[in-house]
Amino acid sequence: MFDLCTKTIINQVDELKRLVSEFSSFARMPSVQKSLNRLPEMVQEVLALYREAHKHVAFRFIDDPAVPEFSFDRKQMKRVLINLVDNAVAVLPEAGGGEVEVFLAFDAEGQRVFVEVRDNGPGIAEGDKLRLFEPYFSTKKSGTGLGLAIATTVVADHGGYLRVKDNEPVGSRFIIELPLKSEE
Repeated sequence: MFDLCTKTIINQVDELKRLVSEFSSFARMPSVQKSLNRLPEMVQEVLALYREAHKHVAFRFIDDPAVPEFSFDRKQMKRVLINLVDNAVAVLPEAGGGEVEVFLAFDAEGQRVFVEVRDNGPGIAEGDKLRLFEPYFSTKKSGTGLGLAIATTVVADHGGYLRVKDNEPVGSRFIIELPLKSEE
């Protein structure tokens, strides 16, 4: 019994260490380092990795050729996209039939770029949508609840917004809205 209790305590301490480490990363987010980049190229890079690693999922990229080259932190925005695609893949069945779609759109009048990550998974419960972007809230058993909180911070640091909506007929849509030019 003593050995079992000791092992349980050691496991819990390790879990707490992991949480503290992730919290530290969240607390000292690097500052945004913008440079002129092409968003479609970044999306293609991310999807290429996922296509190879998740053969049971159909990935689609719908580009808008009107999306111009603009200034954003490629490394941080890539991290945001990876988090959203990773979350989408995680809710899809291993047996196949899962789809993840990344959709780009440009609003010339509003000078905004939209990136949508859509899946055909089970969707998100209405009650969870309100808390989804809060630190430490997770619907995953192994999640720390920091992924979407960090993604929201990165998007906000770019002067944009991150929202979630239902995907019709099933699934979820995460929508990133970025201004072409932000106030520095």
